Amino acid sequence: MIITADTNLFIYATDERDPVRQAAALAATEALQARQSPIALQVCGEFYRACTRRLKRSPWEAAQGARNLMTAYPTFAQTRHSMERALAEAAAGRLSFWDAALLAAADEAGCTHMLSEDMQDELRVGRTEIVRAFDIGGVSERVRSLLQL
Repeated sequence: MIITADTNLFIYATDERDPVRQAAALAATEALQARQSPIALQVCGEFYRACTRRLKRSPWEAAQGARNLMTAYPTFAQTRHSMERALAEAAAGRLSFWDAALLAAADEAGCTHMLSEDMQDELRVGRTEIVRAFDIGGVSERVRSLLQL
């Protein structure tokens, strides 16, 4: 079982505006790091963009945060094959292009689960299943079980 995460978990882990969600995201991302779970290089780019736009962080601070992710986790990237799959998923209307690209690359990297806050729970792309990251009280029960929190 190889678990990866969508960008939103890493954003919530650094966003102090919602302490409950931040604590939940920190617990999940720390467990992923301890397992040496891989993340997509796309996540690092999206993290930079979200930090500069949504969180109003300086470009230097956002870039350093993205670099820290690349240091803390093994990474994987899109390939020509995963891009072809992403384009097909997006054209079929199942997912946005960027979500499809992320999931297709994760599947190609051997990931079985992707933790996400905003993608459809239990949707699959290949062998990769989306798992809802949060519940009302923090980390979802399924994430607790997968990460043994």
